Amino acid sequence: MNKILAIAFGAAALGLSAPASAADLAARPYTKAPMAVPAPIYNWTGFYVGVQGGGGWGRSDETFFGAPNTAIFAGTQKYDTSGGFVGGVFGYNWQSGPAVFGIEGDYHWADISGRSAQINAGVGDTYFTKIRGFGDIKGRLGYSTGPALWFVSGGAAVGDIQHRYDGVPGNVFVQNDWRWGWTIGAGAEYMFAPNWSAKVEYNYIDFGKSSIQYSAVPTNRSEWTDTVHTIKAGVNYHFNWGGPVVAKY
Repeated sequence: MNKILAIAFGAAALGLSAPASAADLAARPYTKAPMAVPAPIYNWTGFYVGVQGGGGWGRSDETFFGAPNTAIFAGTQKYDTSGGFVGGVFGYNWQSGPAVFGIEGDYHWADISGRSAQINAGVGDTYFTKIRGFGDIKGRLGYSTGPALWFVSGGAAVGDIQHRYDGVPGNVFVQNDWRWGWTIGAGAEYMFAPNWSAKVEYNYIDFGKSSIQYSAVPTNRSEWTDTVHTIKAGVNYHFNWGGPVVAKY
């Protein structure tokens, strides 16, 4: 009988001690999953200024109205121009979603020039063209989802252009003229550091027509149409670019 009671009391003691031991175990720790860091959102809105330079190549189409071309006289000629330029740029961008709208103006000091072939049976007459400077005012339309911006542009262009006719000794005519025309182009820009971006751009420019009047005879004149292709690279500083905007939770 005593043995039976001892077994009963032992079983009861084990039953009471089991819950206490479970209660003494530490609760399982809960670890919160790390929050995903959202990608930065770049904002192109604001003013900017920059420096840029590059090279250009084009055509100078000269037409002489006084006489048609013959085997010994070629008063009308076409010839190539080429050279380099350096200048500055300023502008403003507005961004709405991935779309970027802008207006931009620039000006460049240039040395883009070319000369015609010899004409008039070896007498030595030649035509010469030099683009001494050019600039433009244009609109830009771009697309951006981050630090890169792709854009197209177009607007008005102006050029400081010199045309010269070198005839026999003493028969030299020079015309320096500011000509308005138009431009169209495309390019890409990349924000490589806070407030700073680099860009590369292609433009086609048509400077319209200019002329030299050699005498009072209306047809004794030459008329030029000048076009040029340019490739430019530059660096821009953005004044009110606040850096990438990160979404908060």
